[in-house]
Formats: sequence, C-alpha cells, structure tokens
Amino acid sequence: MSTTTHAVPEAPLFDEHGNYTPAPGTEYPFSISDTARATAQLLGRGWTAESGYWGVTGALTGPYTAEFEFVVDYQGDLTLAYTLCVADGFPDSPELPEGAKECGDGVYLELACAADGLDRLAERSAAAIRAVTGYDPDHFDFKSSASRQHYIDTGRYLRKGEAEKA
Repeated sequence: MSTTTHAVPEAPLFDEHGNYTPAPGTEYPFSISDTARATAQLLGRGWTAESGYWGVTGALTGPYTAEFEFVVDYQGDLTLAYTLCVADGFPDSPELPEGAKECGDGVYLELACAADGLDRLAERSAAAIRAVTGYDPDHFDFKSSASRQHYIDTGRYLRKGEAEKA
C-alpha cells in the first residue's frame, strides 16, 4: 500500500490586484512586546515586561520608578521611551552604546529592524537601558522584606543600605 501526499499550496503573497498580502502572523517573527520581554530576561532579577495592546508595545519595569515603553515611532525607529524620576538617580550624561541615540522620548536604536533578530534587539535594548540607568544589580536589595514592600508601595526597589536607614 502506498500513500500519496499532496503538498498544500502556500497562500499567495500577492492578491489579484498585485498587493502584497502575506498570511496573518507570517510577516514578522516576533512582536515589540517580545523584545521587551527578552530584554527583561537579559537584565535579570528585578526586571519584568508586559505586553501593551495587541503586542505593538511593551512596558519594561525594574528596580526604578521609571518605566521603559518599547514602541516603534513614526519614523520606524525602535524607541525606548521613559520619563526621568529624580529618585531613580540616573546618570546625568549617560554614555550610550554604539547605535543607541537620544531622542525626545528617551533613546532609540539606530537602524534596528526585525531582521536583526529578537536576541540582537534585546541585547541592544538591554545595553541602552544599562547606560541610561547606570544599572548594576549589585547595588539593589532584592531580598529584604523592607525592599520588597517598598517596591509594592512605590514601584522602586531599595538600594543596598537604604533599608537600614529607614
């Protein structure tokens, strides 16, 4: 007994009018919120990300009050938008990594595109956030109950030694 298989034809990339029409979910292999989540993984303990509506944005939070919003701006740039909070103690003049540029909303990743791949975009995003924040996980208290409660109350973890002063 032999089995005959028939290839399932792929959906055409162009419709009858010549318009590019890839099948839903096939044009981009990951979303902007996936990039935020992958960045949170690279930054490590104390960082988390949530999807915005439809996955077209991602919100990254960490041991600071500031939240980083991953968006694609009107020029097509992957932008990490944030609002400075004095309590966060970010560097006044951060030394941004190559390919990260300041903009009105925060920083953007110059020439970033989906073809770079999720891992590379997350690496670039994490490097930019480390520069903007001056982040060093060794400076934060992620363990004490006082620091965890402070995070619940304010959205910011205590730096090491702050719990004893309170």
